[in-house]
This record gives sequence, structure tokens and C-alpha cells, in this order.
Amino acid sequence: MSLDVLLSQLRSARWIDLTYAFEPGIPHYTAFPDERRRVVTDYADGFLSHEYAHIGQWGTHCDPPSHFVEGGRTSDAIPVTEMILPLVVLDIRDAVAEDPGLAIGPAHVEAHEARHGRIPDGAFVAALTGWGARWPDAEAMANGGRSPGWGVGALELLVHGRAITAIGHETTDTDPGALVGAGQVPAEDYILRADRWQLELMANLDQVPPTGALIVATWPKPRGGSGFPARAFAIAPG
Repeated sequence: MSLDVLLSQLRSARWIDLTYAFEPGIPHYTAFPDERRRVVTDYADGFLSHEYAHIGQWGTHCDPPSHFVEGGRTSDAIPVTEMILPLVVLDIRDAVAEDPGLAIGPAHVEAHEARHGRIPDGAFVAALTGWGARWPDAEAMANGGRSPGWGVGALELLVHGRAITAIGHETTDTDPGALVGAGQVPAEDYILRADRWQLELMANLDQVPPTGALIVATWPKPRGGSGFPARAFAIAPG
């Protein structure tokens, strides 16, 4: 394919930002401190610059395996070849409307495949739960401890049966809120120990088709990093 043809296809595609702008006060894991930032130099000094202080898991962010696994791949060790992937969106909004504390199971994955075809090897699989409509209301996202998340069974199917590269979701946590509130995170532990990475607090998944799009996801490269705010976007057919 020539460069001109490739550029023409890209220009005719839909580009969808999957990233929230971060700032102090946004929803986040309750045990983490809020962001702090200050102006270091202002225009009166000749230019504007800020100092930012925030946890790595801030806003739309990447969790590499090392977030949970000692000796696991750090954020700088994830190769750029894993940062552009086929994007599959599991739309489980109807099920979550009936059960806000839903754990995504193998049946949800299989139902998606019955409608849209088999999930391709190496894909990024994102869960569309409808939770993004609650951003940036922290109380609404917490929902009294009832929020949806991944179940280990679904992740086992995706990792061993579909050879996925990464997952993502709109919520602050991988696991359903009831488990997180009880201090249990089996799904997050599983996916990171499987040497996969994930994006949390993804935006605009409702604008992405269930299949046929690409995700481009990247982040800064702190050596030995255990997570960092990410910038991700989808490229979908026009």
C-alpha cells in the first residue's frame, strides 16, 4: 500500500479520543491522593510552566504488569508494537442497567462474538458499560459501591482463548465495586499476572463500533514505571 493511499484512508476515518483530560478533583481510586499542581513560571516570566504531582494511576491511565507483579513488565518495557491494536468493544450496557454491580463473564464475550465474529488474536478488548456517562461525578461513579467490572472467567477466555494483548474499561477499577470495597481485586490481579496491560477510565467508548476499529494507546516512559496517565484514541471506519 502506498503512503498516499494510507494517508487517504486515515483522513477519511473517524478519530475518537478515548482519554479524559485530568485535573485535581477527578474520580480516582479512593486510597490515592488527589492531584496537586502549581505554576512554576508565568507569562510575566516569559513562558507558562506547571509542576504536576499525581499518582501514576491518574485519569485515563495505563497499568502495566508491574503495577501488581514484582518483576513484571514496567510501563517503559511495553513495546510500541503493543500500542496500536485491533479494538473490540463489548457493549454490555443493557446488562449493567439491570445489574450495576455486574461482573463480565464468558457469556458476555460469547454473545459479542455471536453478533460480530470472533475476537482477533492480539486485540485490545474494552468494556462498554455506560459508566462513562457518569464522568466526572465521583459519587455517581462510585454508586454506593455498586459498579461493574470484569470477572476472572471472561479474562481467562480472552487471554487463553483469544490471545488478547490488553483490556480497558470506563470504571476506576478492573473488578466490580463490591469486590474492590471488600479489598478483593481478583480480575486485576489475574490480567496483570498474565503479562497483559490495561487502560482504566476510558472515555467515549460509546462512539466506537463493536469491531473494525484500531486503538492507539501510549504514555510517557518513566524507567521502571508502574503506571502513568495515557493518551489513547480509536481510528474507526468513516
